[in-house]
Amino acid sequence: MFLKRICAIAACDAKGTIGKEGKLPWHSPEDLRHFSDVTRGQVMIMGRNTFESLPKRHLEGGVGIVFTRQAPLLRSEFHLHFVSSLEQLFGLMPLFEGRSCYLIGGAQMYKFFLEQDLIAELLLTQFHGVYEGDIFFPLGQIAGWSRTLLREEKEFTICRYLGDSSFRQIGAQATI
Repeated sequence: MFLKRICAIAACDAKGTIGKEGKLPWHSPEDLRHFSDVTRGQVMIMGRNTFESLPKRHLEGGVGIVFTRQAPLLRSEFHLHFVSSLEQLFGLMPLFEGRSCYLIGGAQMYKFFLEQDLIAELLLTQFHGVYEGDIFFPLGQIAGWSRTLLREEKEFTICRYLGDSSFRQIGAQATI
């Protein structure tokens, strides 16, 4: 089975808050710029809710892969692919040789990919404030990962987390 290294990118507060009512709970053009700089022109893997809330300009020049259970969305366009299983995702991966793959959300996707041991690296913007929210990053699943400070700003810190596990062969039939 073909496995490509997948990096996750996320932003949260100390509680793991990543969203409120389908939107970011903070306004940070600087963090959005960081997100765009990292993911521009790359493969972005996401859940349907993240896709629906993502400004489409973030997909320009790159490739979007959207996990969804909704049959009407199971179609492909030039730079956008809809999948419902890891098997379908892995089937697309050889098409993206030379590009990095980033999991960009949401909470169910982060949890699932971490549980399946598919994430080896996480770029995490950690906001210093505490925000109200109803969607959370599974911080407990990265406990014990090594942490490297990449950037310190007034309102947030960007860190790289590396897991100590290597990719393992998993059942491609797994679905979210």
